[in-house]
Amino acid sequence: MSQRLAPAVGIASCLVLLAALVFPYFVAPGSAVAVYYGTVAVPVYLLDALFASVAVVAFGSAINERTDPPTVAGATLALGGFIALLTLWWVAATSADTLIETARMDSLKYHRWVVLLAALAIPASATWYARSVL
Repeated sequence: MSQRLAPAVGIASCLVLLAALVFPYFVAPGSAVAVYYGTVAVPVYLLDALFASVAVVAFGSAINERTDPPTVAGATLALGGFIALLTLWWVAATSADTLIETARMDSLKYHRWVVLLAALAIPASATWYARSVL
């Protein structure tokens, strides 16, 4: 059961992360979002989106049993670890008021924490899957 449920939770976590990364573009001006995501030298939101998209494919191959389970477990754990570390770096470097000051939007006050929680859910589900197949 957990060999199919853990990758499904991983896919859901990746999709939540992708939705959270895109959300500010729908509710704030693009220039404000550029300042918000530009607080670190590396485009963390793009790398997170790329790694999350690859993780969706990897978790999907685990559900469909198209790839060796230990290989998928290792790949998703590595991807999830990179996503979590990059997001943690961005959250630590980003001021809580960056987007609020730029866009004057109090509704996005906790956005970076939602992104971090979604990012941490990916390696958690990858660890769950790895424990179930190894």
